Amino acid sequence: MASARSSEYSPDFSKKFVRRIREMGDGGLGALLKHAGNPEVVSLSAGAPDPKTFDVEKIASIFSKAISPDGFGPNLLQYGSARGFRPLLDILPDFLARPNRQVRTKSENIAITAGSQEALGIIGDLFLEPKGGSKIAVEKPTYIGALGAWRKFNPDYIEIPTDEFGIIPAELEKAFKKHKDIKFLYTIPTFQNPSGKTIPLERRKQIADILKKYDQLAVEDDPYSELRYEGEDIPSIQSLAPKNVIHLFTFSKTVAPGMRVGGMVFPEQIPVDGIDNYMELFTNVKTGQELFTSYAFQAVVAELIKSKAIDEHILEIRNLYRPRKRAMAEAILEHFPMEYFNMSASEGGMFICVSLKEEFSKLSTMVDIAKLNKYIVEKYKVDLPYFDLTLLWESF
Repeated sequence: MASARSSEYSPDFSKKFVRRIREMGDGGLGALLKHAGNPEVVSLSAGAPDPKTFDVEKIASIFSKAISPDGFGPNLLQYGSARGFRPLLDILPDFLARPNRQVRTKSENIAITAGSQEALGIIGDLFLEPKGGSKIAVEKPTYIGALGAWRKFNPDYIEIPTDEFGIIPAELEKAFKKHKDIKFLYTIPTFQNPSGKTIPLERRKQIADILKKYDQLAVEDDPYSELRYEGEDIPSIQSLAPKNVIHLFTFSKTVAPGMRVGGMVFPEQIPVDGIDNYMELFTNVKTGQELFTSYAFQAVVAELIKSKAIDEHILEIRNLYRPRKRAMAEAILEHFPMEYFNMSASEGGMFICVSLKEEFSKLSTMVDIAKLNKYIVEKYKVDLPYFDLTLLWESF
């Protein structure tokens, strides 16, 4: 009798969930990555690396050696420091100083996170008020994952207009003049997600000067600068204004996203209000949320850098992606009615953006997105993620 009652027992705890969490959803990123691991789906919605770029044998070999008695041993699987694995922290300043970034920093200003996505969440905890209303300057358009990471803080976004070269410096200066309480500028200056645009050096210098002039902070997200297929490397904004920029990096695009190894480069800061520096605040947040990021995978990344195996691997990735990028650009030019569209033909990264020309922008209202999504799902028998398309679909 008791077992019958227990099988029918079904408590409802739905009202206990915080309303803002129930209503916020995943910000769209979960839907975009839904098919990232499905080999039967070629997803054009998110920047997921091709699994062919994952050097499984090399990773397994390094991992096996690292946890052996001749390596770091079983202690590599023990709890660790919130800041990160010391051998990786020590080698990162030289790695980040390479031509594609030219970041200027010391190991004590670097912290490791579970990919740059966790870094974005920690930045939210560090700078955004929990009751909402904090102002963030963002490129128009910007990375949907950043918006998702900060959604729980309900911030006010100050959109900075862009052109074919990214952020327009005069517009950024206008924003800083009008909104003196902006918490930070968020930018992806190299092969931006989703536009694929790259801010040229002269404009980066102007942005750096504006940050210094108005004593403003920038969060520079750089997941893609290693993936350059054409053209010359451009120094990071951090290299031009190291006291005004938090620089984010990740190994998700060059090693494997499943390893969840990325990080943050903080500016050096004079102690203020009883806080030693950014790192103390970071450690407080990181320890409370996750304790630390896996030492085992950090050890693998450290060895890939130390042995220079990562250099060869990055070249292999570039050689794989370069012809694909060209093929995509050529297909768009051939099959799209380009009298209606602009295309940002990026020199690297994972994105080519096609957008309606300004004079035809009203045509986007001709598309019923829900109807188009339903049509694709039924035609191709796959549950595609819903996302905002700005396409002229002449069938509807």
